[in-house]
Amino acid sequence: MARIIPSVLGLTLALASASLFAADPSTQAPDPNMQAPETSTQTPESAPESSSQALETSTQTPESAPESAPESAPESSSQALETAPQNAEPSQPSTAPKGQAAAKRTSNYLPANEIKQITIDDQPLELLVRSWEGRKKLGAAIILPATNGTADAPGLMAFVRRNINAAGWASLSLTPPTEPPAPNFATPATEVTSAGAAQLSSPSNKPSQKVKPEQSNKHLLEQEDFLVKSMSQLDSVGTDFPGKRVLITADQSAGLLISLLSQKKIADPDVLIVINPYSEDEARNQAIAEKLAKLTMPILDIQSPDGHPASLETAEQRKSLAVTLEAPNYRQTTLALNLDNESAWQNCLSAIRGFAARMSGAN
Repeated sequence: MARIIPSVLGLTLALASASLFAADPSTQAPDPNMQAPETSTQTPESAPESSSQALETSTQTPESAPESAPESAPESSSQALETAPQNAEPSQPSTAPKGQAAAKRTSNYLPANEIKQITIDDQPLELLVRSWEGRKKLGAAIILPATNGTADAPGLMAFVRRNINAAGWASLSLTPPTEPPAPNFATPATEVTSAGAAQLSSPSNKPSQKVKPEQSNKHLLEQEDFLVKSMSQLDSVGTDFPGKRVLITADQSAGLLISLLSQKKIADPDVLIVINPYSEDEARNQAIAEKLAKLTMPILDIQSPDGHPASLETAEQRKSLAVTLEAPNYRQTTLALNLDNESAWQNCLSAIRGFAARMSGAN
């Protein structure tokens, strides 16, 4: 029994080793029909060759790169320099005057032939010009919009500027003078609860003054000087449109022009059209009625319901004083609609066209 057990164990180990030996492919005999041994034998030989070639190409790359880079880079840059001037359009210096270039930047939506420029105190300003339309050539309408606006201020004045040409009037629209910036009053937080010590001198039923009286008067004189210089430069442009002259203005600009006409600082137009005239200076505003009544040219005074309170305040006085002084050519028209309504623009234009044609004798 003791002899049988070792023999069985030895036989088992022999069978196991034989099966493992048979499963190992490296110990099997090579098949003559297969080329695997040839390729396996060639692979070790070709691997050194391919690796040597890789080493040769890797060693050649640093040599070829410096040679090709300096040669190709200048060529490509020189080609770029040669092709750039051919493809790019040469930039030519602008030949437009400085003032007119500034005018086009601010009104670039308008046709170029409408934009002219005048220079006031070395500052270029817009002058918008529209010629006659149709057969009638009666003269020119000089349009001065309200202060702080532009030569093409939106609303009634722009509507008149574009639509009076069909009635035989060329339109010359000026840039109006500006208003001083409104002051900002700031109260420190510690002073909010403190009682005031008679700081306000204006009546409680009147609006507070924006600036001191002496500053307001100085600025009004500057505005008048600005308008005198602007009107003096219209002669050169107006020569293209001979005939009568109609001056159309509104709001505070109207108050300024009435003052200039009464002082004889500008030439009298053939017809004067004022729309809601007023001045924020109380004394000047009360003087508008008398100055307007003493002017000798034909005057159409248009008042709208939504005019400035200062204009509404003197409307009745302007009319009654003109009747008292027997001004023969004064007429006041009160619109039924506010000027924010386009129907009122058409009514206003119809009144201007009829009065200008009739009173200027240019039918």
